[in-house]
Amino acid sequence: MNFRLTEQQELIRETARAFFAKEFPPGRLREVEAQGLEAFLPIYRRMAELGFLGLAVPEDAGGSGGTWLDLALLCEEAGRALIPPVHITSAILAGQAILVLGTPSQQRDVLPRLLAGERVVAPAHLETENDRRDAMPGTTATPERSGFVLKGRKRFVESFEVAAALLVTARGTSGRAGLYLVPREATGLRHREWVLQSLDRMTDVELDRVAVPGDAALTGAWETWLDVLDGAKLALAAYATGAAQAALDMAVAYSKMRVQFDRPIGTFQALQHKLADAAMHVAQARVLVQLAAWLRDTRGACVEEAAMAKLVAGRALRRAAYTATLTHGGYGFMEEQDIQLFFRRAKLLEHRLGGPADQQDLIVPGAE
Repeated sequence: MNFRLTEQQELIRETARAFFAKEFPPGRLREVEAQGLEAFLPIYRRMAELGFLGLAVPEDAGGSGGTWLDLALLCEEAGRALIPPVHITSAILAGQAILVLGTPSQQRDVLPRLLAGERVVAPAHLETENDRRDAMPGTTATPERSGFVLKGRKRFVESFEVAAALLVTARGTSGRAGLYLVPREATGLRHREWVLQSLDRMTDVELDRVAVPGDAALTGAWETWLDVLDGAKLALAAYATGAAQAALDMAVAYSKMRVQFDRPIGTFQALQHKLADAAMHVAQARVLVQLAAWLRDTRGACVEEAAMAKLVAGRALRRAAYTATLTHGGYGFMEEQDIQLFFRRAKLLEHRLGGPADQQDLIVPGAE
């Protein structure tokens, strides 16, 4: 594997970094925290205009083309800016599912609007806080007349507030699982929103005999959905790596500026050790993300490597955010400081799309 980026990949990284620095400074993130995701949608649509949402989707399917490594570079820059990860849940997770599992009409009608930022689809695939990657859904899909009736509960649905539809996993009468596109305003669909410490909004959804037409079902195999999840996990690992790098950069900059005992605190050996340790974790995460992306481009499936990238990137972000906050001292916990934005999100990102125990089980099945 050649770790040197091509000229086009360097351009993707530089363009994304400049765009996010201009369009989404920390003040914009605070606006989204206060007002909700509606405040982010204008920027999300501009991301689509630049082709960001269509990376790793072929041009003949409405995307921008590119490789998974290209996509990983974009997601790392998105993580640096801590943009709401709507692109990961909607454009990558839901978008890739429709690309490889959807019917021709879904690929023709739904996918282009999703990649253009005109529509958000929120995956609803979790049912408990300890769902495994390959857990069969308890939600059922019963054939009725010319469609299906869905019944069950989903938890931790992201981007529900701006979604036009949900991508719901459900088990059919044959025992096989599948996916269904369900309008957010469907009769029988109830929801309850709650706010996390990060101020992100999560939604629990109950489907009480929600009727959908037959063409709402995606026709691909459940095993393909698991591969789509691995791709989204890879993107999330890149996002966490970018966030970790940004937190580390802030800590290093502050350690050079803050003076104690007539010396910058960055000259103190104890702090240098902590920052160096965090830097090594970030470097490890970046290498694993790029390796997993390269393998996905060249080999296809990368179950273990995506799990490794997700595990190490989550730990890197937690370590970097914790070290950066302590470097700032008590100031690091003040709302006026930007570093607390990373600290509040570190644990959530570590557990999105499967926590550390889930990734460890994929790397070494059955290990304690």
